[in-house]
Amino acid sequence: MPPAPGSGILLKGDTIARPFQDELKKALEGRSRTPRLVAILATSGAPSRMYAEFTRKACTELGFDFVLRETGAAIPNSGLSEGEGAEEAILEANEDAAVDGIMVYYPIFGGTQASFEA
Repeated sequence: MPPAPGSGILLKGDTIARPFQDELKKALEGRSRTPRLVAILATSGAPSRMYAEFTRKACTELGFDFVLRETGAAIPNSGLSEGEGAEEAILEANEDAAVDGIMVYYPIFGGTQASFEA
């Protein structure tokens, strides 16, 4: 029977994610090395830092090696500006053969929209 108009259905993220998490864990069992995710945090924004910590927890639970590289204003008392060093950190991670994935937390440049030219 469908829900009454105006009512909703509660979907729990854990229930939906569990089969995918189990599949990932099983796939990682046969690997010769642990996959590494490098995350770049270049802002002092609390929401970005909270998301990075959430990602760390999820990676640890799934069996990934999580490396957080803090640049720019993410480094307390560094005097660096928002985004400073982010490009270099991305390029360095991209050249590292031990890195399997790169994640960049936004915003990189504070409230300014990031713009890249090809």
